[in-house]
Amino acid sequence: MATVKHAISEHDVVTLREPVGTWPAGTVGAVISAYGDTMLVEITGPGGKTLDTVQVPADRLDLKRS
Repeated sequence: MATVKHAISEHDVVTLREPVGTWPAGTVGAVISAYGDTMLVEITGPGGKTLDTVQVPADRLDLKRS
């Protein structure tokens, strides 16, 4: 049976495939907006407090949970 790959979209939980700004590869975030092939990713800390938002090309993200 063929595996279907889910395209990353808003509200998906993702990990950074490589460093972005000060955030290392493996950092977990949530897509809050999608602009074509670029995603706005929110990185949160304890208690859900927003630490940063970064624009990341979709090909530099791995889907963790949709």
